[in-house]
Amino acid sequence: MSEKGKLFSRVLLIAEKNGLTEITPIELSNGVNTIIHLAPHPIVARIAAISSKEDSEYAYKILDREIHVARHLQSKGIPTLLPSELADAGPYDVGGTWMTLWRYIPPTQLDLPSPREAVGMVNELSIAMKDFTGDLPVLGVWERTYQSAIKLKSNSDERIQALLSVFQKVNEQIRIEPSLLIPCHGDAHARNLLPSPEGWIWSDFEDVSLMPAYWDLASFVGNHALFGGIQEPTFRYILDHLDNGTDIKAFGFAITARTLMSTLGNLDFALAGNGDLEFANRQLELAEDFIRQVELLIAGSD
Repeated sequence: MSEKGKLFSRVLLIAEKNGLTEITPIELSNGVNTIIHLAPHPIVARIAAISSKEDSEYAYKILDREIHVARHLQSKGIPTLLPSELADAGPYDVGGTWMTLWRYIPPTQLDLPSPREAVGMVNELSIAMKDFTGDLPVLGVWERTYQSAIKLKSNSDERIQALLSVFQKVNEQIRIEPSLLIPCHGDAHARNLLPSPEGWIWSDFEDVSLMPAYWDLASFVGNHALFGGIQEPTFRYILDHLDNGTDIKAFGFAITARTLMSTLGNLDFALAGNGDLEFANRQLELAEDFIRQVELLIAGSD
């Protein structure tokens, strides 16, 4: 039996112990996490295959925290992908790999939210996250970028070196006042806002961290603005509705940091043979000029 076949068999065994029978496993995705629909039941198994191999204890903590964050957001009235209610959500040890069980969301077609609607959903998410009292890593998602920056130091590409120079300054600033960091989703980009029969819902809480103000908003609009420019509608909507120069500076800092995180992280991942190198190179081509334009916007807010 193949390794994947063994994994599926272990997942089915756990499902059967929870009273789920006559399952046809359907693999929905196989990236950082393997997602399996336990059809016909409205449940998916989310298997942290890569992180479990790298650090099993850390992978358990992430999956366990995800469940607590989702339930916290539900208690605050935030539309959220929820852990399974038909079986114990876990985490489960599946032959040395950690797994959790979540509600299955069938494919759904929805109109894209308008800039006003999207920003409203992100702001509501961020407000609800501020009340989360569980233990969260300080700058958790940023620390991965720090490791990527270290690995990219030897790269001779002048564009990468220019971004690393900016990264060094941002990295120093982001660590100055840790007491000002707030609980954030951590990775609230548009692909983690899922269409469901009940409307748009938030998902993927593995990167929840203590981060700077406006981090979730910067995460949502970051790649849209990077590829669409500073006139991108949602980016412009945000700028037009920030109250003062202080807020514009805070948002500008967050989106600069988020652009660095996405570009350097994706480059590191892709150059190691684990990601989309074409996409990472497109980000690299645009990032330096975009960050410069953000700097000009901040300067103009004084």
